[in-house]
Amino acid sequence: MSSSNPSRTITVANPEGLHARAALLVRELAQRFHAKVEISKGALRVDATDVLQMLSLCAEQGDQLVLEATGDQADTVLD
Repeated sequence: MSSSNPSRTITVANPEGLHARAALLVRELAQRFHAKVEISKGALRVDATDVLQMLSLCAEQGDQLVLEATGDQADTVLD
C-alpha cells in the first residue's frame, strides 16, 4: 500500500496481546466495510481478515501496530 492511504498507529493494550478471540473481532469488523485493511508490525504486513496472519504478528501488550486501509470506506473502517 502506498503511504497516501489512511493509516492509524495503535498500541496493543490487552495483557494477552492480539490473541485469537481479539483477532476474530478485528476480522468481523474489517469485513463489514468496503475497504481492504492491513496490519503491520515492523516489516511484517498482514490482511486484517485473516486470523492466522494476524496471530503471526505475535503482537504483545505494548507493541505498536499500524493499520492501513484502501477503498471507499478506508477512513471509516479505521475510525
